[in-house]
Amino acid sequence: MSQTIVNQKAVDVAMLAQRMVSQYFSHVAAMYVARSPRAEELRPQIEAGQIVPTLKIPRGDGNTMIMSFDHFLAEGRKPEARQDFDRVWLIGALLLVGAALGANGYFGHALEAEIIRHLRNGVAHGNRFSFHSNVIDKTTQKLKYPANIFRYAVRQSMPMHEVETNMQGTEVLFVWGGPDAIVDCLTVLGVHLWHVGHGIPIP
Repeated sequence: MSQTIVNQKAVDVAMLAQRMVSQYFSHVAAMYVARSPRAEELRPQIEAGQIVPTLKIPRGDGNTMIMSFDHFLAEGRKPEARQDFDRVWLIGALLLVGAALGANGYFGHALEAEIIRHLRNGVAHGNRFSFHSNVIDKTTQKLKYPANIFRYAVRQSMPMHEVETNMQGTEVLFVWGGPDAIVDCLTVLGVHLWHVGHGIPIP
């Protein structure tokens, strides 16, 4: 029996966050295959006019970019490539989900939305937390709206991830946290907004 949706926007952003988690796992699986010695077995046939196996990337004008399969497969195996690939993917996920949250007022400044807000802002501005004065309580010097995943972390068997003003200037990736921490926060956001969207009591 399907559940009644009481907030379609919350459900939409929940599904977006869940999709980002699923696609990160797909990214990890694809990189595992690419870094396997057996990946060479997947190389394409050498086409007429070429001396090495190539792949083609379509251009908007109908032409193609041509890349060497073996060369760029080897590039992806370099030690720095793993962190670069993860960084680009995680930043993109945070920007995408952060924009959807901002368009919906962070769903009443939910804890789980606020943590994504500050992670997104950090990676978008030099990969460091930088808290604007308008998000800081003048009396406590803490964030006006708490940013953590405490409500769901235990149920999801996750660490208690949090962002607070004492982290000003701290690097987001990979000092505050790596892929695991970002995926945890996106997962919890998805769970929370799914509850909100279906009128399920919040823990």
